[in-house]
Amino acid sequence: MAAIDAVIFDMDGLLVDTEQLAAEAMDAFLLRYGLDRRQDIHDQMLGRRIVEAIEIVRLGYALDDPLEELTLIYSEMRRQALVGKVHPMPGALEIVAFVRASGLPIGLASSGIRDHVDLSPHEAGLAGMFDIEVTGDEVDRGKPAPDLFLRAAEGLGVRPAGCVVFEDAPAGIEAAVAAGMRGICVPNDHSRDKPFPAAPELRLASLHDGIAWLRQQGVSVPA
Repeated sequence: MAAIDAVIFDMDGLLVDTEQLAAEAMDAFLLRYGLDRRQDIHDQMLGRRIVEAIEIVRLGYALDDPLEELTLIYSEMRRQALVGKVHPMPGALEIVAFVRASGLPIGLASSGIRDHVDLSPHEAGLAGMFDIEVTGDEVDRGKPAPDLFLRAAEGLGVRPAGCVVFEDAPAGIEAAVAAGMRGICVPNDHSRDKPFPAAPELRLASLHDGIAWLRQQGVSVPA
């Protein structure tokens, strides 16, 4: 395996516990239009940018409203659902601190919009911990396209093959593989039983296990 030159993290569902909050915001959004959740539609949204997720909703529920309007409405509802309720996932603070202490470049590549990405790490105690943050509204294509991860690697000044990506969602692992990076899956309750079109290099039970794995790969903290 290639040497590890940088570590890139997804955010929602991996570093911060926001998937249930997002689901609650989506249920409120559907209620606004007199709709009930259809899980077959919502399974397609995992790991996607908001604009792409809302397009899946718009088509799946045959909504006539413009995509831009629906996206703005949901984005604000999701933001309100996040405020004061975002917590780090188990092991998130520890693994980010470990990578920073190791001296490796560290990036965040999130499908979320900038407003949400500014909010969630701040509430979870992760603000200012990344050398670069790339958000879904800064690229033309969201996951499973590789754009987010490739931009993060470019910003970190490292080659894609030297990047390890920690992800929880099928679309995220697919994007990492498409970028030529090593995809490590740490699934949560929402993604654990979902099919992964692109196989991760490894599945871990938690981010705590991610620290042990990085140590096995030769990543260490200088004495």
